[in-house]
Amino acid sequence: MAERTLLTNARVLTCSGGPHEKPLEADVLIEGERVAAVAPGIGTDSARIVDLRGATVLPGLGDAHVHLSWPLDFVFDHAAVAAADPGPHMLDVAAVTRTFLESGYTTVIGAGTTQPLDDLHAKDAIDRGLVPGPRIVPSGPMIAEVDGLGGDGEMMEVASDAESLREIVARQCDLGVRALKLFISGDGVVPEFPSDDVYMNDEMLSAAVEEADRHGAFLTVHARGSASVAMAARTGVRIVHHACFLDDAALKALEARRDDIWVCPGLHYLYAMVSGHAEPYGMTPERIEAAGYPLELRSQIEGMHRLRESGIKILSGGDFGHQWTRHGTYAAELQRYVELAGMTPVEAIHTATRNTGPAAGLDTGQVREGLLADLLVVDGDPSADVSVLLDPALRRAVMKGGKFAYVNPEVYP
Repeated sequence: MAERTLLTNARVLTCSGGPHEKPLEADVLIEGERVAAVAPGIGTDSARIVDLRGATVLPGLGDAHVHLSWPLDFVFDHAAVAAADPGPHMLDVAAVTRTFLESGYTTVIGAGTTQPLDDLHAKDAIDRGLVPGPRIVPSGPMIAEVDGLGGDGEMMEVASDAESLREIVARQCDLGVRALKLFISGDGVVPEFPSDDVYMNDEMLSAAVEEADRHGAFLTVHARGSASVAMAARTGVRIVHHACFLDDAALKALEARRDDIWVCPGLHYLYAMVSGHAEPYGMTPERIEAAGYPLELRSQIEGMHRLRESGIKILSGGDFGHQWTRHGTYAAELQRYVELAGMTPVEAIHTATRNTGPAAGLDTGQVREGLLADLLVVDGDPSADVSVLLDPALRRAVMKGGKFAYVNPEVYP
């Protein structure tokens, strides 16, 4: 018989209800890796019983825009990370995976590595029980087009046409990559590659989607401008990062793929930049203005309202790791969704739970019978105040696959 654990005296936010769902008083029975039952007063004589003393249980959180390569002290020097000694660098990566897990994040979707095998090495070490960390949908080096942002080949792999792109996708997939990140737009922070630039074309993306699908993988794209977003939607890309500018054509293309496409805004990153959090690290107000980020932030907030009205699924994912968006503050993305995009706390939590599981291809994201028992236990009520998820002192424990993967030593010494 599978090992059984009963979480009692809990308040359960199942993330199976609507945007105003409240925690219910219930027990959670876990058998092996999965949730077996969620109900009040579950009785059993053959389970390990854990009394949560009124704490809230919710699904483990997920982040869909993750760079595990960026160490805890990362600023903006990608080249230094790429050139770092691989041994010490992987210790930095291990520290990042531990930070995600201890922050309540049990699933991450890679969005590009700085050293090519970072995600794959981290996933292997976690799966073997060597280091703590979340479930990883691994990425590889980001992929650019010749003459586009990243096209110099210093930090990304470079494709010139559909066939060369297909070869890159196949090679990464053969290594075990399952989330392939393509740059199909510019980014205003690099003035010579503005956000509304479009790189690659329908033929290239369609070939990449087809090849990834053949390997059981999927594409994610850096797409800030509306034309790049529309191209991603009509060619079969699964996750669109940023989508800062949305016109009617882009929205229509997203609506046509409503059931199998997700948008991952990275709202907190823009907010932090525009709010001056990066100024001590060289991101002066003049540089932020030249990047067009103030306009981009306003446009993204408006776009998120339109996405919600159209029923397009939004994912939490914040490009975290810079000193102005430090590792461990991942739930700040959810806070911005509430404060700026008009979501309820539960609606924001859904972007990191029940939306993330299907996007990652995992049976996670709800506290529901049959799903993996990836759970977060916190004091307080995140359905009323999402900032509860930001406070390390309120995190009691994290479960992954039915086992306690992290227990807060300050709560349970």
